[in-house]
Amino acid sequence: MSNTALISLDANKALRMVGTIRDALCRLGFVHTDKDGHAFLPTFSAVYLYPDWLVCQVDANRLWHFSVVELGADKVARQIAACLGKPVKVLMNNGLSYVVYLNPPKTMRLPSRAQLDLAQLPIAPLVVPIGIGHQGLVVRSLPELGHCLIVGATGSGKSTWLHCALAALLTSNGADRLRLVLIDPKRSELTPWANVPHLSAELTCTPSQATRVLADVAAEIDRRGDLFARSAVRDIAGYNRRAAEPLPYLLIVIDEALDLVASAEDKTLAGHLRTIAVRGRSAGVCLWAATQHGSAINGLPRIVNVNLTARLVFRVADRSAAEVAGCPGAERLPLDRPGRMLAKLNAAPAELQSFYLPDEALLQVAQSVAGSAATGPALSQDEIALVQYATSQLGGAFIVNKLAAAFEGRITHHAIRGIAERWEKRGWLTSPVHRADPRRVTAGLCELAGIAAHAESSVAHGLRVAAPELAVG
Repeated sequence: MSNTALISLDANKALRMVGTIRDALCRLGFVHTDKDGHAFLPTFSAVYLYPDWLVCQVDANRLWHFSVVELGADKVARQIAACLGKPVKVLMNNGLSYVVYLNPPKTMRLPSRAQLDLAQLPIAPLVVPIGIGHQGLVVRSLPELGHCLIVGATGSGKSTWLHCALAALLTSNGADRLRLVLIDPKRSELTPWANVPHLSAELTCTPSQATRVLADVAAEIDRRGDLFARSAVRDIAGYNRRAAEPLPYLLIVIDEALDLVASAEDKTLAGHLRTIAVRGRSAGVCLWAATQHGSAINGLPRIVNVNLTARLVFRVADRSAAEVAGCPGAERLPLDRPGRMLAKLNAAPAELQSFYLPDEALLQVAQSVAGSAATGPALSQDEIALVQYATSQLGGAFIVNKLAAAFEGRITHHAIRGIAERWEKRGWLTSPVHRADPRRVTAGLCELAGIAAHAESSVAHGLRVAAPELAVG
């Protein structure tokens, strides 16, 4: 690249991307906090904007306790790329630079399988992993994704995608940020999540139960609308910016939605779905409707169908089914690639490979979220080892950098930071009073890890704080 290629077009967009890179580095732990509580992030000595690249040169003289090698690691480039939604390359020929490909060619081959790695997802609220595309990882936030229709024949990967999306959402968001309603007419598909604390009502199976639960959701939408009117705001984002007690988002997941609507004797169920589809999104209520019957989705109330604007269409039986679902060509997706889909998000349908979790891993994630030891431990062996080290070697302090150094080669710094954030949200680690203070292990976390809390001074006793109650369930 030559400096003669430097241009000044869209400088504001470039500055926003630079800010996103700094945020990504912060989330990975590249923050130095001095004894006065002042935080210092890596800075850039120069930023160059080219027609096809954005180049950010790291100021190596102002890295404090971090090295160029650490900031140039592959996992750092992956995290920045996930946050930007564009490929990123690290150059270390003369210092350290991040090169962002602004107009990447679509040359990346889609993988035949893509196992979900929760530790590699962007650390941000309400992130939903969609899949792997020709330009890399594709994610959306739950508010951005909104109402979604998931279509696919048996064995195409539709249900597997649902489980991966729930695993990502529930492991990184507490019940104070996200509540959940699960409707499962088959009585078996969504049962792994039946005991998570996010549920606003018990797992629902029959049309009559679904009608009652959806009526409560519709009433909650009305209640929130009244709150917004009194607060002079338009939606949940505006309300939560002002409110002392923010409202959680509410996700409604209906498996085999068409069968549910068709078998409901009480037609008020369809009316509640209309209310959710039309007015739910601004109230923070998102509807995900899954079905095998791509060619019959017109069986949903038309206003519901129209408002399911995001479409994830896995392999379907025929051309008619694909066209009705909004993704022509889905009937030609390969039979030997379960999880291959056409995703219609905010543009034309794009082919993606969705994620999967082995049954054992899925069960372990669900048990961890539920905090139940009924069929296995709530913590993995690596997580138990982290708690043991923090209590025995760090006096009960859960210090990410020191734990990462102790478990180098076994657990990544990014994974430990993500664990710390999730445990803090659940009340298993205390929140620091001052920025320079570390999180501390609670007695409840020690109990989950099977460790006796011997010293009051080394282990904090966390309080279980109830999430704001919804009018659901």
